[in-house]
Amino acid sequence: MNPTATAGIRSPLILHPDSTVVLPPRLFAPPLYYAAMACHGRAVVDTAVRYDKRRKEVHRYDIADVRGPLALTVPVQRPHTISAAGPTWADAAVSAHGQWWHVHRVTLESAYGRTPYFEFVADRFASVIAPPGSEPPSALELARRADTAVRDFLGIDTCVEWRPAAGLTAPADAESPIPGRIFDLRRASFASADMPPYFQVRAATLGFIPSLSILDLIFNLGPEAPLYLRRLAETNF
Repeated sequence: MNPTATAGIRSPLILHPDSTVVLPPRLFAPPLYYAAMACHGRAVVDTAVRYDKRRKEVHRYDIADVRGPLALTVPVQRPHTISAAGPTWADAAVSAHGQWWHVHRVTLESAYGRTPYFEFVADRFASVIAPPGSEPPSALELARRADTAVRDFLGIDTCVEWRPAAGLTAPADAESPIPGRIFDLRRASFASADMPPYFQVRAATLGFIPSLSILDLIFNLGPEAPLYLRRLAETNF
């Protein structure tokens, strides 16, 4: 946990300090996802989510280039783990196919190189958008690394745990290890056409595009991004 939170001083983003939100793993999730995370005192990212190749959001995120929305995908290898419960995203290793990290870096620079904060913050995510190495991380681990980098930049003080969420959504009782209300958002899409507009570098030609990756918010707003998350949280949670 952030040392500041340990000292009893909580982030102004936390609106519900005694509540827990349960979230699905996402790679560079949209702002609404981080608004939900930031406004609760605790968050659990469910690492037991089953592998499903149709669930691209675990290894794909959406940005905007000169033509509009664009999906950037990290290729993953099909899990070979066989168990009664079935494979999870922790069993799907990141692939080096197509040198995706190079494609992502070039595409991000092309899309956001003229935003106010890209050159100042892009390096914070370089360790995430990197070659997988001799021991490639799983899709789940890559998403966790991205989440850590995002929370570090945004100053999110929520106590976040990446672990199986089984049993957390049952009504809390005196013996519950996590007291307070629990909000299960594992099936939420975190896409909303009603998001209040924020500055986007190509809004004059493309109009405002909602529900892009949190990277879009960070590159366009920089240190003002937490203020926007607070506004989202007050409206939606």
